[in-house]
Amino acid sequence: MEQMAALALLGEQKRLIRMLDGEGSAKEEMCKAIDDLIEDGWMRGKAEGKAEGKAEGKAESILALLEELGSIPEGLSAKIKEQSDAKILTKWLKLAARAKDLEQFGQEMWECCG
Repeated sequence: MEQMAALALLGEQKRLIRMLDGEGSAKEEMCKAIDDLIEDGWMRGKAEGKAEGKAEGKAESILALLEELGSIPEGLSAKIKEQSDAKILTKWLKLAARAKDLEQFGQEMWECCG
């Protein structure tokens, strides 16, 4: 997704350069290019924010389940909070739901995803 966004921005950047060099003629075209760049940045920011929010929510859910099993070691808690990969967090969430104790969760977590 980032590659596509970068290519789109590069295309818009080239269009702006052509306009500034005199190849483009309309102010409207320049405004449209600027609007497109702003909208693209806004959309990417929104998508990134959603992904970060989902990751944080999953991490909080994992920690809530683990708290039921005992006091969570700081290193384990930090590892969970630092993870941003949604697939890994989903695996960990399932492990936390099935774990009988923190030791089992920690061992299975490291085996599955390091």
